[in-house]
Amino acid sequence: MPVFALVAAALVVLALVFLLPPLLRRAPTAGVTTDAANISVYRDQLAELEADVRRGVITEAQSAQARLEIERRLAEDLGTSSQAAPAARPSRAAAIVLAVAVPLIAIGAYGLLGKPEALDPETRLGMTVEQAAGRTKMLEMTAKLATRAKENPDDPVGWAMLGRAYRMLGKVPEAARAYGRSVRLKGDDPEILVEYAESLGMAQGGRFEGEPLAFAKRALALDPKSDKALALLGTVAFEAGDFRAAVDYWERLLALAEPGTDFAKAVEGGLAEARAGLEAAKSAPASRITGKVSIAPALAAAAPPDAVVFVFARAAQGPRMPLAVQRLRVKDLPAAFALDDSTAMAPGMKISAFESVVIGARVSISGSATPQSGDLEGTTAAVKPGAGGLDLVIDRKTP
Repeated sequence: MPVFALVAAALVVLALVFLLPPLLRRAPTAGVTTDAANISVYRDQLAELEADVRRGVITEAQSAQARLEIERRLAEDLGTSSQAAPAARPSRAAAIVLAVAVPLIAIGAYGLLGKPEALDPETRLGMTVEQAAGRTKMLEMTAKLATRAKENPDDPVGWAMLGRAYRMLGKVPEAARAYGRSVRLKGDDPEILVEYAESLGMAQGGRFEGEPLAFAKRALALDPKSDKALALLGTVAFEAGDFRAAVDYWERLLALAEPGTDFAKAVEGGLAEARAGLEAAKSAPASRITGKVSIAPALAAAAPPDAVVFVFARAAQGPRMPLAVQRLRVKDLPAAFALDDSTAMAPGMKISAFESVVIGARVSISGSATPQSGDLEGTTAAVKPGAGGLDLVIDRKTP
């Protein structure tokens, strides 16, 4: 709301800058009076009269009589002629009326035709009055924590508290930065480590491979009973198609949960899915290759949400044509993928027929299955058929 109000006020001031100066400016005084113009006219008439006498058109007597007539008319005109009009006085009253009326009219019109409540962030988020009040208090508390953290930059607890506050407000990148400061100051707190891993992964668009995964594993090494670390690591493994690891993490997590609670039921549900995935993987063809495909944050803005993503396998050495293909959408990323002989493009050209294959993914900006300039793509190193838990990142643009 304050930003909108400032912009609106600036526009009103800009309008007044154009409207007021003409009303306050004094008009210039006329440069020639009416008397001066009359004298100039009669002077020309006398000059013509003298020229007529020289040419013999009229006599001296006629000239004298005509001169008297001209002088008489000039005397009459000078007696009744008006002086130059005074300069127009600036219309200060009109300027004052405009200066007051324009803002009032603008505010009144917006009140009738606009939607002031739409400027309220709590309203846009669909909050109740109580929730809005709670958010306001949370914003105030976060501002105080931010000030405290800046005043005490070497306090890891202060930075961790600021990170939690940002998380509650949905400000994930800010939370990741605050947690990062805390971890750099004191990196042996399992709870802060796993919270940092969660925030960092979410700030990277849901990609937990790399640093987020490393910090979560570090937290679990420091505290083998960290429920947050077990939950996060199990989820990351499940999404990557590594069902064996997911089962291991979630079985350990279930052992820590109180039986019958909602949390325990949620863990049991996830564990059942992971076990089903593991059984399916065991019965799948030996050629089956699984993993997760995602797009690098730097390229996310260049990929339309509805653009098609082709995940494919091709021989590491041999024909360039795809051996198997799976179609996804950008809006589904990150997403799990699975390629095997059942998704082969042509008979006799199957994953199982080659010793090693390369897995690739391409975002087709045009929607065409044929690679084109400007598409986004990524590939893995050569892997053997049956590989699992691959991390495929779309990280470059085709020239």
